[in-house]
Amino acid sequence: MNGRCLGLGIVILALSSCVIPVDYDKDDYRPRERGRSACVDEAHERGYRNVDVESVQAVDPGIWEVMMHGRGPTGRDVKLSCEYNVRLRRASVGPVD
Repeated sequence: MNGRCLGLGIVILALSSCVIPVDYDKDDYRPRERGRSACVDEAHERGYRNVDVESVQAVDPGIWEVMMHGRGPTGRDVKLSCEYNVRLRRASVGPVD
């Protein structure tokens, strides 16, 4: 009896450690990485090249600020700031003055 209970307990423990979020990509499980990726993509869409991420910080719950450095459409080096909204999944990029 004790062997069965012990075996059942081990099986339950092993199965409980295998839990994966149902919709891993759609539940914003990794908002920092998603914000970084979305901001780099948005910078590329706006014509910036050689974009390097310098920092990623949470500003408010659900809002991440990404500081980047890249080359503008004119060929000049530009420092960029991007704000990523987790709920809306929207990134907005602009040069830092």
